[in-house]
Amino acid sequence: MTSSFFSLGNAIRTFFLVGLFGVLFVVVQSCQQPASGLDRYAVGSLKKLTAREAPPVLPTSTFETADGRKMTLADYRGKTVVLNVWATWCPPCIKEMPSLDRLQDMRGGDDFEVITISIDRTKYEPAKFFADNDIQNLVPYHDGSFGIPGNLQLRGYPTTVIYNRDGREIAILEGEAEWDSKEALALMDYLITR
Repeated sequence: MTSSFFSLGNAIRTFFLVGLFGVLFVVVQSCQQPASGLDRYAVGSLKKLTAREAPPVLPTSTFETADGRKMTLADYRGKTVVLNVWATWCPPCIKEMPSLDRLQDMRGGDDFEVITISIDRTKYEPAKFFADNDIQNLVPYHDGSFGIPGNLQLRGYPTTVIYNRDGREIAILEGEAEWDSKEALALMDYLITR
């Protein structure tokens, strides 16, 4: 009697192995964390974007303009806010600032605002940087108390935190990004229309 590959025993073993691999595939897929709505935008220069499932409380710390006008993040409720914490002595911060300026120019308005808060020694340093570098669409805010970065428990600069209209932190990106890139504009359009 000759052995054949197409025997009943081989067919049963093949079906068993295919079934076993199918079950393993389903188990592995079910263990992976499902993508949130924001995860699909974490590509390109936004690859470090992390969605917040359990956002921290909105910081109540104040920050101010060079002329002394004080603000809090609560003043921006009703808007999608891109909050960037930076400093003039930080090369990646300086590199991304023009793209934040262009983002504010392209999307800023009643529904959206880019807020840049400097942690420099004085409130005049960010204002001078903006003037010297033709940053025209952003207000040079300053936080000399380090209340905002302290309350947000930031680990480095630049760090950008995104808030929805209700003032809830929905995402964070540590490091620089191209905020006027195709993926960033798509993310902002998605957030503005929600």
